[in-house]
Amino acid sequence: MTLFGSIRAQRTLFCRGFSRWAQAAVYSEPGDLAQVLRVVWRQLPLELEPTSVVVKMLAAPVNPSDLNQIEGTYPVRGRFSDEVLGRDECSRERVAVGGNEGVGVVEAVGSGVSDLRVGDWVVPRRAGEYGTWCTRTVVGRSALVEVPAGWRLSVDSLTVGSMKVNPCSAFRLLRDYAQLAPGDWIIQNGANSGVGRAVIQMARLMGVHTVNVVRDRSPEEYESLDRELSALGADLVVRDSDLGAEWFKKRVREAGPLRLGLNCVGGRMTLAMSKHLGEGATLVSYGGMSRQPVVLPTSLLLFRDVRACGFWMNRWYENCTPGERDAMWRDVLAMARDGGFVAQPMDVSTWDEGLGLEEMRRVVGTAVAWNLARKQAFVFA
Repeated sequence: MTLFGSIRAQRTLFCRGFSRWAQAAVYSEPGDLAQVLRVVWRQLPLELEPTSVVVKMLAAPVNPSDLNQIEGTYPVRGRFSDEVLGRDECSRERVAVGGNEGVGVVEAVGSGVSDLRVGDWVVPRRAGEYGTWCTRTVVGRSALVEVPAGWRLSVDSLTVGSMKVNPCSAFRLLRDYAQLAPGDWIIQNGANSGVGRAVIQMARLMGVHTVNVVRDRSPEEYESLDRELSALGADLVVRDSDLGAEWFKKRVREAGPLRLGLNCVGGRMTLAMSKHLGEGATLVSYGGMSRQPVVLPTSLLLFRDVRACGFWMNRWYENCTPGERDAMWRDVLAMARDGGFVAQPMDVSTWDEGLGLEEMRRVVGTAVAWNLARKQAFVFA
């Protein structure tokens, strides 16, 4: 059978054999997660537009930015559209599907799509293109980027589906703000976050040493986290209360100048951390978990020539070329394949339509709670 014939057969199969319905976590307006997010049956079009693609989701993480988006506090808004919801009793509502990151597999394509085949893995081109917290969706070809099979060889779907934000942020932070050489030292807070863990591992591969700041916690919890991050390659793990200690100041002097500071917290911790930056260093803020401003002493700017700037992964994607993006993804997935990079530990919930709507409402409601200690993710049955 020709490729065209194969694709045409798959397109007909969708119209005749695939489920007309899919489950999705949707919201009709921004607001409190517990109040606005709900799991529903969502009707899919029976006939495909020429440029449409049917994607069955394989895996999707739950990122803080996803929760902020639903609450209405994130710069990228969800994509709202008129949808038919429900199976027994249908209604038409304007809703958005939650989630911005994930990976799916192509199940069918429209007649005008010639560069994707059934079985290809795809990810959203950018945040806000379409919601990923759903079992299946139909989107335009322009909203998708293929992840070639050669890049993801021996890499599981959850690693592929969660590469675009945290690992790629770490990749850019280590390459775009300082010309780091083997033996150099950097410092970061939020070291046990997804980006922080990726920074530790990628810096190790570059021969760059890391000072890793975490929030104060009990001695037992700190020792456990110290062992965990050290196993990833962290050279020094300290609590934020250690930043003013004489032993820490001495340790930094012995290590050499800290050439790069990475901040995802803000407030008091970032102020204390910045005082250890070396002359001509750069402080890059990529998050603000404390919701406190970044305040720097004037002396750092005047006498030590420390620079401060911000980084947002979404902006980088908006401005990059396809070649730059593809090269980064290829390198990050190669690190994962070769064991140089291990994804952040996640609690994984299986999204299975066969378990029924009420059970999936419970599963999704649990996974999107703010008070969870570990990162959450969905894998789709």
